[in-house]
Amino acid sequence: MSRARSAAFALLMATLGSGLGFGGLEGASAAELGVPLDCRPGVDCFVQQQPDFDPGPGAADPFCGGKTYDGHDGTDIRVLSMADVARGVPVLALGDGRVLRGRDGVPDRLAMTVADRAAVADRECGNGLVLALDSGMELQYCHLKRGSVRVKPGEAVAAGDILGMVGASGDAQFPHVHVTVRGGGEVLDPATGRALSAGCLSDPKEAAPLWSGPARDWMARADTPILSVGLSGSPPDYDRLVEDGPPPELRAGDAATVGWGWFANLQAGDRVRVVITAPDGAVFSDETTAALPRAKAAYLQFAGRKRSPAPGSWRLLVEVLRGGGVAARRETVVELGG
Repeated sequence: MSRARSAAFALLMATLGSGLGFGGLEGASAAELGVPLDCRPGVDCFVQQQPDFDPGPGAADPFCGGKTYDGHDGTDIRVLSMADVARGVPVLALGDGRVLRGRDGVPDRLAMTVADRAAVADRECGNGLVLALDSGMELQYCHLKRGSVRVKPGEAVAAGDILGMVGASGDAQFPHVHVTVRGGGEVLDPATGRALSAGCLSDPKEAAPLWSGPARDWMARADTPILSVGLSGSPPDYDRLVEDGPPPELRAGDAATVGWGWFANLQAGDRVRVVITAPDGAVFSDETTAALPRAKAAYLQFAGRKRSPAPGSWRLLVEVLRGGGVAARRETVVELGG
């Protein structure tokens, strides 16, 4: 979200109650935030964006990279599509505490146009919660699914409790939960333990994460540039991916054989390789893109041939090539009967 839209997040506080009244963080150095969602990281849910540490018009994620945008003040963890929202993906309390404020009732729909965003003016956070943790930190959750919020102001929560479901309420261009961590009067980044005003870290070894050990492992697995891959009978459409999820799998009789990859946070200079291997072991298609001229927060790439698939095991390999090596790789197999 832009800085203007980020400022609008503060309206949630006015809408849901008085100021947060941030206190000190005595004991917060020992505080550990738990796993944020009940899903398979890197398979069902993914880290899409992180806080912006650049105080100016630019953007820098916690480690001085590009996994953010100007004015973003939280961590966005996404699911693939609105189909996942319909199924329900639980959002968990990151620690023990109590509920300060909450809101429900805002519809889930992707805000893709100026008119869509205008329709949620002053409700950019959508359905949200504010929690005060026993550690002294405070958490703000946004974009929860309408009708899913399970807790009310004044209720106690324990780490791991289900608060609601991932949604797309408010100003959301993709289905996700946005979590902002605050303490000592400042926004904190859970990946580094630093206030945004302190600037990003070029050396990850200097980080003092607020995440617990299991949560750090969970977040690392969720932080992958490959969202999904597959074999299908026609090229997928990006807008349909975000609404419906991956297209139907390759079937006997399809007029074409297409391999595709769906990506997040690709960097300038990255290349994508898509390799399809036929049942007889021969390479059916092997294509590598040119280097990307700029970073891509979301990206779709496909390759293949207008040829109906023969029976047998069709294999797909998708790679993100970066700096002379392989940054990420995903493989899948589709079995076709005779």
